[in-house]
Amino acid sequence: MSGTRYIGSLYRTFQSWLKGFSNSSPLPRWNKRLAKKKFVISEKLSFLDTLFSTVITSSMAGCQASHPKKGWTQPMDLAEVQHLVESGKVEYIKIGSPDIEGVYRGKRVAAKHFLNSIEDGFAQCDVLFGWDIAESVLPNLKFSNWEHGFSDIIMKPDLSTFALVPWEENVASCVCDLWTEHGDPVTISPRYVLNKVVERARAMGFETSAAAELEFRFFHETMMSLREKDFGPDLLPLSPGFNCYSISQASADEDLLGRIARNMRDYGIEIEGYNREHGPGMYEMNIRYDNSVTAADKTMLFKAGVKEICHQMGLTASFMAKWNDQEDGSSGHSHVSLWDSERERNLFWDENAEGHMSTIMRQFLAGVLEKLPECMALYAPVINSYKRYVEGTWAPLNTTWGMDNRTCSIRIINNGKRAIRIENRVPGADANFYLVFAATLASGLYGIEHQLELPERLQGNAYDQETVTRAIERGHIRPLARNLSAATDLLEQSGLVKEYLGEDFVEHFVATRRWEVKEYDKAVTNWDRRRYLEQI
Repeated sequence: MSGTRYIGSLYRTFQSWLKGFSNSSPLPRWNKRLAKKKFVISEKLSFLDTLFSTVITSSMAGCQASHPKKGWTQPMDLAEVQHLVESGKVEYIKIGSPDIEGVYRGKRVAAKHFLNSIEDGFAQCDVLFGWDIAESVLPNLKFSNWEHGFSDIIMKPDLSTFALVPWEENVASCVCDLWTEHGDPVTISPRYVLNKVVERARAMGFETSAAAELEFRFFHETMMSLREKDFGPDLLPLSPGFNCYSISQASADEDLLGRIARNMRDYGIEIEGYNREHGPGMYEMNIRYDNSVTAADKTMLFKAGVKEICHQMGLTASFMAKWNDQEDGSSGHSHVSLWDSERERNLFWDENAEGHMSTIMRQFLAGVLEKLPECMALYAPVINSYKRYVEGTWAPLNTTWGMDNRTCSIRIINNGKRAIRIENRVPGADANFYLVFAATLASGLYGIEHQLELPERLQGNAYDQETVTRAIERGHIRPLARNLSAATDLLEQSGLVKEYLGEDFVEHFVATRRWEVKEYDKAVTNWDRRRYLEQI
């Protein structure tokens, strides 16, 4: 038992005894000596109670500082959650799960209701999977539709994700798994899909690690001002200029960035580093790696948390892939590796192999490259995603790989036997990282299962047309889809995605992408008006 838990146990025993002492039968009035003694004892016990309370509070604070990932790497048990609720430290809990876009959706429930309903779960309308990002209901979906009356699904909390929310008073959060009212898992749920792939990896003897590296933008805009300006194009960035990696310029924004980093640390999401990026008000933050499901949970909660903190400060944060046509897009580089069952050895490392890349790593990488085109809709899930893929803007265009080469789709980072990994540079920050990790892992496992040969790596600039043309002619690389419609066609035909992620999921996801394309096709934009209104 840790020191803090031991102190806490003593404190609860002491409180119980004190309550019994205080509630004991009153002494007769004539026994003034005993009554006075009891009063003195009560006063001293009250002082001890205050002192004890201060000690345990300080001890808990020290524990949180020493173990900032409480609720993640050190999951709370039900008794600890109960104590937080009973002590008044938690009054409301944000429960939810990722929707198909990776947005954290759910509700806030009273803490005592949370405790009473943990086992049975919480009812949630299945429209979470029945509408698009703008909350327009889609027609003809199999899972969620008008014909079924948008019935309930059940959210069951995963207590390993329970964590205090530092930027909201007496509030915690807990990610949930989703079940039907008949007791079956919701197989189109992104968290279920990723868990399914992870279990397949585990059956092959692998544990998975993943991390997201997110680029995003801040604006001096509120929810109201965004609408007053019709979402642009003249939004005011947090800071001007292209001060990428500039320490002094980044310091001007430290009130916000430092607040985010420290709040995330206290939330259990460790930020390994952050810096200014190549655009006004643009930053990058690197979330520390974890097992793949936890890494996806943290990425979702990070994105939600950054937005919440910005709302509190009268700002807006956006993970949109390409917010205008003048600047680089926002990437969501994803880092993945395979480990042994004890998580002691990175199986991608081979001391004696070329580039220290083990056979497992080479086969895994071959699978990721082979399946990049058919997984493209999972890495770039919305119309705007494809505006990011522009030559010379740090976004890949073909199925290339290279050693520490940032022009390629897959960058190999091999600077140590524990740190060796693949960096998938295809996803944007707008992606659903449950699906990004699921697709990357599924593709890699496919490569191992089929012992695929790794194609020749690209040497030099992956944007150079002559280099790319030669590689395509030799069959080493293929182009990636350049729009959502083409990417969705490839996904729909993918045997890999249907096998690893599930046919129900593919059917649902494809239907939602087709709808997204249809909505865009009928939209009239400022580009249309600028180009055609006067001259035609």
